[in-house]
Amino acid sequence: MIIAYLVMAAMLIGSIFYLYRSVAGHSHSKNDAVAFSRVRRAEIAEEVEEGRLTAIESSQLLLDVDAEVSSQGIVKKRFLQSNIRLARWLLLSLVSVVTLGSVSLYERLGYAKEVAFTQDLQAKALTPARISDFLQYRSRRYDRVEDWYYEATDFMSAGRYKEAVSAFAKALKKLPLDANNRASLQAEYAQAIFYANDNKSSAEMRTVVDEILAKVPNQATALGLKGVDEFSQKNYLAALLAWQEAIRYNADSTERIALLSGIERAREAGNIDYQQVPAVITNQLLVRIVWDPKNIQWQSNDVLLVYAVEQGKKMPVAIQRIFPTDLKQPILLTNLDALMPTKTLGETERVDLIVRLANINDQDLTKGRIIGAKRGLLTNRKEILIIKVAL
Repeated sequence: MIIAYLVMAAMLIGSIFYLYRSVAGHSHSKNDAVAFSRVRRAEIAEEVEEGRLTAIESSQLLLDVDAEVSSQGIVKKRFLQSNIRLARWLLLSLVSVVTLGSVSLYERLGYAKEVAFTQDLQAKALTPARISDFLQYRSRRYDRVEDWYYEATDFMSAGRYKEAVSAFAKALKKLPLDANNRASLQAEYAQAIFYANDNKSSAEMRTVVDEILAKVPNQATALGLKGVDEFSQKNYLAALLAWQEAIRYNADSTERIALLSGIERAREAGNIDYQQVPAVITNQLLVRIVWDPKNIQWQSNDVLLVYAVEQGKKMPVAIQRIFPTDLKQPILLTNLDALMPTKTLGETERVDLIVRLANINDQDLTKGRIIGAKRGLLTNRKEILIIKVAL
C-alpha cells in the first residue's frame, strides 16, 4: 500500500513539474524574442547614424526584424500550444489516476467502511448482518486477538458454530500462551467445538478441556464439558463429580439448573446415591421475576439484587446479581451463594426473599430500593416462587 501511495505521489509531482517547465519555457522564449528585437533595432539605428545604411535600407531591415520575430513567435507559439495541450492531458490523466487510486486504496484499507459503520451506529441503523460483515472485515484487516474473538462470538450468537470454531482458533493462535484470559478463551473454543459437533463430545473437545483443567482446575465451563464427555463414555461417577465441581464454581442460574439436571441423570444412570456422593447443593430456592411491561421499562444501567435474608437480619444468606435481560430464566439461590462464610441458605429454616433494584455501578449491595418481596419462606422448596415486582 505504501508503494502505491509513493507511485501516485511521484506521478502527481511529475505532472506538476512538467506543466511548470512548459510555462517557464514559454516565458523564456518570449523574453528571448523581445530581447533580440531590441538589440537588432539598436544596431540598425547605429548603422543609420554612422551613414552606413540609408533610410530605405534601415526600413527594410526593420521590417525583416519584425518578420523574423513574428515567425519565431509563431513557431514558439505552436510548439507551446502543443506542449500545453500535452501537459494538460497528461496532468488530467495523472490526476485522474491519482484520485481513483486514492479512492481505491481508501476503500481497500477500510476507512470508508469504518466511517460508514460509525455513522450507522450513531444513527442506530445497524442490522445483525451489517455488524457481522464489519466484524469479519476488522478481523481480516487487523488480525488481532480481540477482532477474531468478536467475530467468533458473533458466529456463536448466530448459530454458525463451525465458523466460530475457526475464528476462536485464530484468536488463540494470536494470544500469548501465558495470557491471563487464555483459559476462558479456550473454554469458549471448546464449547464451540461441542456445538459444531451437534452437541456431542469429541476427541478435539476433550483435548482442549484437558489442557484447560491442567492449568485451571476450577474453570467452570471446562468442568461442565468434562462432565458431558464422561457421561458420553458412560463414566457416570466421573460425570457427576465434574458437574458438581462446575456448579461450585459457576454462579450462573441458568447453567446451574442445567447442571443439576445432568447430575440427576448421572445419578440415575450410574445408580449413585447421596451417601456415595453427597450433594453439593443441599438447599435451594427457585425464583421467577414477573412484571408489567406497561409500567416498567428497564434501563441499560439497571441491575437486580435477588437475595434471601434471615428474618430480622440484614446480611443475606444467599444472593444473585441479575441483569434485566436474564429475567426470562428462573433465578436459583443456593447454599453456595452466601456472601459470608458464617451462614448459608442450608443453615436457615425460614427466609425473606427480596428483590432490590440497583445501579450497575453500585458496589454497595445495600443501595437501591426494594421492588418486590416474599416473607417467611421455608428453604429448600421445590416449586418455583413467583415474585411480581413494581416500581
